[in-house]
Amino acid sequence: MKTDSFAMSRRTLLGTLGVITAGVALSACGDDSSTGGSGTGGKPVAGGALVLGLPALSDYLNPLVATTNSLAWVTDPVVETLYTYDEEMRSVPLLAAGEPTISEDGLTWTIEVAKGVTFSNGEPLTAEDVAAVINHVSDPSAYTDWTSYFAYFVSGAKAKGPRTVVISLAMPYGVLRSHLSNLPIIHRDSLKKNDTTIGTGPYAIDKVTQGQTVLLRRNDGYHGTPGGPDTLEFRAIPDAGTRLVNLREGKIHVMTDVPASNVATLEKDDSLTVEVVDAPISILTFFNATKAPFDDVRVRQALAHAMDREGVAELVYAGTAVPAQGPAGPALEAHDPDLELYSATPDVERAKELLAEAGVADGVEFTLTISSSSEATVKMAEVLAQGWAKAGITCRLETTDAGTWITRWMEGDYQLSMTTYVTGVSAGASAFPLFTSYASSNTMNFGYSSKEADALMSQAWATTDESERAELTRKVDRILAEDAVAVPPVYPRMIVAQRRDVTGLDAGQLAVGRIDAAALRRLA
Repeated sequence: MKTDSFAMSRRTLLGTLGVITAGVALSACGDDSSTGGSGTGGKPVAGGALVLGLPALSDYLNPLVATTNSLAWVTDPVVETLYTYDEEMRSVPLLAAGEPTISEDGLTWTIEVAKGVTFSNGEPLTAEDVAAVINHVSDPSAYTDWTSYFAYFVSGAKAKGPRTVVISLAMPYGVLRSHLSNLPIIHRDSLKKNDTTIGTGPYAIDKVTQGQTVLLRRNDGYHGTPGGPDTLEFRAIPDAGTRLVNLREGKIHVMTDVPASNVATLEKDDSLTVEVVDAPISILTFFNATKAPFDDVRVRQALAHAMDREGVAELVYAGTAVPAQGPAGPALEAHDPDLELYSATPDVERAKELLAEAGVADGVEFTLTISSSSEATVKMAEVLAQGWAKAGITCRLETTDAGTWITRWMEGDYQLSMTTYVTGVSAGASAFPLFTSYASSNTMNFGYSSKEADALMSQAWATTDESERAELTRKVDRILAEDAVAVPPVYPRMIVAQRRDVTGLDAGQLAVGRIDAAALRRLA
């Protein structure tokens, strides 16, 4: 793969950045706890109603528009993918009848579509539907978060008969299998509709109150195993305290985006359980390396050494987050648990040594640009600024709204920019969306270049061997950390609370950022 394949249109990147700024509130998650609990010990029963409380609901109902949690968690029970995860979190066929047949040159993938699958409107799933979805997200001009995964890599898809899909690639692209394990397949007639979607999943959209509730009703024509609740309802409850009260009162059964400050209280409530897992949630740091001071790697490294990771963990995440090293957290394939480059507390002396070597012994000044959409993000920036000040590094904090942050980032109008990036619902454990922003030819990369990292990424995205890809991306993770171009302070975690009168959430699904509401059952 040529590195210029990472160059994407700004429109495509704008869609992708919808994921970044939507992210999740930087509310902390505690240490790993057991998941998949047995509730009160009652027997799971079919029927009834289950209600999930989220901070917000997406304005869209087409899962191809965006890859935010607020959209994916609602539409996941409605749609399915060609491949899915088994109990061991391995990719296995779902809407595909089997493994893809890949040509010797790696440029043609042929996939058979499973028999006997129908959409919720009663129409059969065909190869035409699958090809239409893939072509839609592969169009560089499409306004969708998924485009950055497919455009420029996938030349197109064609139906060869009612059940055979032939995908043509511009280059060997083994990571496509990962993408196909996450890309929702919807009815081709609903591709460009934003207010609804038609899928093959166990539920169908029943009633929507814009911005407030989405009600899903069980799809009696579902091809898989029936038996879930009669209805799944998703409610937008912006205030975390109100969500918690509703959970205790039984008005909702699952509460997402639990603040760290609530963890201890929840753990004392015998009617509730708290699920805390490593998940694909990353804190991104973007340095503008086209001009001083961050054109000098030693200055970037000084900031990395002077970063108060422990302070962020304690003051922002209530002592529950994990201090970070490389950009890839524990939930991602690229995570290197043996990487130890930076201390948890500011290494002031090492930072000063690096600044002196860079010829700025008197210190440096810079502006950190963040989105003001999360109070915790602002607090994190303040903690970091205090740590940097100990090493003679002056940080001016600039907060903007999400739209301005995106525009400034796309134009390179920043010195250091920071945000939260959630990739689980679109990429599972893949590091693809996290790393491609740092490829030297990426449109949004301002000044950083590593031929070694570029070569490793090219090899990683080309191979179909998951073990090889993990090894290659771990090397990329180390390079980005050593060059101090991607230095998150901590690895955020996903935290969800639920009532004990429903079956436990699936730990494996949570680890890839999914709720899997369709698998929940009421307990007798």
